[in-house]
Amino acid sequence: MGETTHKYKFDYREEADPISGAPILVAIPKMIKDAFNGAPYAAINDLGELFRRDRLREAWRILRKNDPFDYQLEVCDAIIYSCLRGLGWQFTIMQTRQSGKNEESGFLQQYLLLYGWYYGVPTSGVKFAPVHKPQVQASMDRLEGADTPDSGGLAGSAVTKAIWTKSDGYKYHIGTPRDSNKWAFLSINPSANVASQTAFTLLEGDEAQDIDTNKWERDAQPMGSFNNATTVFWGVAWTKESHIYKAMQQSYEMEKRLEAELGYRPKLVFKIDAHRVIASGNQNYKKAFENQVARLGVNHIAIQTQYLLNFVDSIGRFFDAEQVARMYATTEKTRIGPNPNDVYLFSIDVAGQEEEVTEIDEASIGKEKRDSTALTVGKLQKDGSVLPICWYYWTGEKHTKVRDQIIAILKHWNTIGGVCDATGIGEPLAHYLKEKFPNQEIEAYKFKAQGDENKSKLGYLAYSFVSNDLIKIPKQPTDDPKQSELWLELKWQIENLVRVAKKQQTINYHVPENATPRFEGHKPHDDLVISLFLLMRAAWNIKNPDGNKAESFDREGL
Repeated sequence: MGETTHKYKFDYREEADPISGAPILVAIPKMIKDAFNGAPYAAINDLGELFRRDRLREAWRILRKNDPFDYQLEVCDAIIYSCLRGLGWQFTIMQTRQSGKNEESGFLQQYLLLYGWYYGVPTSGVKFAPVHKPQVQASMDRLEGADTPDSGGLAGSAVTKAIWTKSDGYKYHIGTPRDSNKWAFLSINPSANVASQTAFTLLEGDEAQDIDTNKWERDAQPMGSFNNATTVFWGVAWTKESHIYKAMQQSYEMEKRLEAELGYRPKLVFKIDAHRVIASGNQNYKKAFENQVARLGVNHIAIQTQYLLNFVDSIGRFFDAEQVARMYATTEKTRIGPNPNDVYLFSIDVAGQEEEVTEIDEASIGKEKRDSTALTVGKLQKDGSVLPICWYYWTGEKHTKVRDQIIAILKHWNTIGGVCDATGIGEPLAHYLKEKFPNQEIEAYKFKAQGDENKSKLGYLAYSFVSNDLIKIPKQPTDDPKQSELWLELKWQIENLVRVAKKQQTINYHVPENATPRFEGHKPHDDLVISLFLLMRAAWNIKNPDGNKAESFDREGL
């Protein structure tokens, strides 16, 4: 395709994914005059000309009422070629976030439905996504569009606005509704009851990195069998165990088979990363992406997978050597008592209560098999960073006794707020602290709320704090044996923390049982590093402490 000036512009806002907590970009269309009028295009003498291959850009402009980037036309051209010839090819399309893959999918659906209506041939498709809201709903909205001057889609384009209908709440048609001219939208969640549909033309899997492979092969793929429908998987990179990685390998294998059959190798795998989008001329995307990299670091898991489209191992170190070094790059020192001019926060990781009480001293730290309750006191700096400066540790202690000690400690430090682990047995403690300190900003944080998503969000927040130098760990307090041992234990936990990549870009983390022990008899735990993560959450929560206590910057982007 020839060069073109993209007339439909976007602003990009940094947000956090509501499920995983991963940092994402959100595209905000600029409703400008060019988008209202559409970019100039060659004259179309009759509707049939829209379906000529050399008129694909004009078809997009008329149906979507904006101007496509060249990489979008390249993807759509290849898929339409397979669809209209009944070739049944499988495409794997990986695109950096907010680069228009849903717009491509919506254009394909609208174009193919209109083609079937105009030529009177059966044309139908089914699009799956792992989650109904927002993924399935967003795809439906993209196809439907709106009957407004600045919107395309079925309802917005002058070509389709009078001839489209919707049935059963999830199917779209051009012409009289029937199975041979419909596009259906369904969830492919492992627990979803998938209604039987037929895809004559195209079968789509959106956010394919999160699709359950067994569910797809059992319930979705057979829908495209009757007429040898083309299959397209849309998404970003994730792990080598994810469905989109397997689909990519299958598409490469199909390319090889077709090359032997056709004498040339058709392109079935498209990797359109952030650099390709920037090279297309999208200057706003360039600024947004560069801001993300500057804020998070190029090695951040979200940058590598969602924007650069590099697959990661399912299990790997949570922090690399550079990130660990950044955390410890400070001349700050620990304290055992407050400085009246400083502002203090707290965080608590709560362990289960045991019958046998263990007296913790520097010789026993790290040797207990049981989890411990860890309280970290941190200093909130004027630049918004936080430093853990004192640790407290209880193993097997009765919660009533620990509770009284925690209250005394928080009063001693005159904290202004904090976060308490409220998962399971920690919930009563968290709410007791909220009642006891009504003037403090205290959050009861449930790790198991809505599955493991809260833990994932906390992990992404920790990545952001480290990348922005908002967490610094003071030098080892060698003059206090117990604090020194807790410092060493925290460092060991940080260095041995393992990240586990899960579906929907969520992450879990723990210190594995087989981690190399710190000393003979040492037992692996993650209580101190979890308390450290909760301390970052406490600092993130307190966005406007009293002016005479600390200054704070806007952390909304984290």
